[in-house]
Amino acid sequence: MYKIKLENPILEFTKIFDEFFDESYDITSRKCPAHDVIENDKIFIIEIELASIKKENININTEDNTLIIEAERKIDKTLKYNRQERYVGKFKRIFTLPDNVDTEGIKAKLDNGILTISIPKTIDETKKKKQIVIK
Repeated sequence: MYKIKLENPILEFTKIFDEFFDESYDITSRKCPAHDVIENDKIFIIEIELASIKKENININTEDNTLIIEAERKIDKTLKYNRQERYVGKFKRIFTLPDNVDTEGIKAKLDNGILTISIPKTIDETKKKKQIVIK
């Protein structure tokens, strides 16, 4: 419940409206954790923040042209939380993979709450540089 000082009711209403619809005030509405996708000439790297999620609660699969990441954050029900901002429960994230990846070479590691997935690129022989000789 908000206590409104009626110094400027329009400004107060705007502030309340902005806070109500701003996701940064309600982090629990974000079911999927933050992630980064990095690319260089040889590899794609996906880094996902999975603090407090154990390896056995993470499942990574490829299907058709997609990478599927499923995980579940569980809470210790013996603890009393005064404030809880991290999403608790299951989530699923699907990434569409480009054609030039080696799905057999995908590797994943979990370190300090960051899941890092390395997806190597394949060498597409048809796209190599080729000098065209003029006849």
